[in-house]
Amino acid sequence: MAKRKSIPKKVKEILREEVGFGCPVRDCGNPYLEYHHFDPPVHIKPHNDPGGMIALCAQHHKKADGNAYTVEQLHEFKRNRVHSKQVKGNLEWLRRDMLSIVGGNLYYETPIPVQIDGHNLVSFTRDADGFQRLSVNMLSLWPEERLIIDENSWENIGNPIDLRSPPQGKELEVSYNNGDYLYLRFSEVENEGELKSKFGVSYCSDFKFPITVVEINFAIGGTNIDFSSEGTQVMGSSVTNSVMAYCGVGFCIQTGIQWQQNPKWKLEQKYETRSDNVIKVAFGK
Repeated sequence: MAKRKSIPKKVKEILREEVGFGCPVRDCGNPYLEYHHFDPPVHIKPHNDPGGMIALCAQHHKKADGNAYTVEQLHEFKRNRVHSKQVKGNLEWLRRDMLSIVGGNLYYETPIPVQIDGHNLVSFTRDADGFQRLSVNMLSLWPEERLIIDENSWENIGNPIDLRSPPQGKELEVSYNNGDYLYLRFSEVENEGELKSKFGVSYCSDFKFPITVVEINFAIGGTNIDFSSEGTQVMGSSVTNSVMAYCGVGFCIQTGIQWQQNPKWKLEQKYETRSDNVIKVAFGK
């Protein structure tokens, strides 16, 4: 059986736009998407033809792999533009200004809330329609596969002991058996009073309400790096809470640790072939 090539970025963009940037299954709308080949399935013919593919959340992708939907149903999801607009409308909170709360540190309209040793653990990019797209690159001391999300596209997961990504995409939680952990929660805040009531935040002179708040909690097993709602511990030291607005990078530290995660993924994704047959370095060194 021929090996399927990695999905080109342009194909992913077509499929995300087609479903309105959210899973098109009824009552879902999750913005973190994978890509399902169904017409034909890849075991019959490897391809990356967007006409025979659909963007689905991880949960509904697994169901599609288990033949929960017919080919006709999946094509109907693709054709149902009214549903696509409805899903897109449900994600309007991703258009708002964003306040990242990272272990008690506040970063307003900061595209890279957390960076360690030059790795963007959590970052956001606005697309042409103003929607925020999430990217995640978990770090680990273990040479195992860890979560990677590239602009709302699931790229790698590995073998977590727990993974939650409920409909509407307002929560994301993943944990691994060595203590590596990530939790994101999005919420909508309408005014200054609500922000202070929910999060104890009094400084907001630069904020344009309503805003979207994303709480970012994570830990890296074996390192004493722990960002929780109670505060931040980095290599055994507490970090003083801070407030920053309109900066490129929020919490940024250099540890000198040689990170070991995703050895297979880095090897497989180091080179990708573009449609014009030019080879370019995509990931890795």
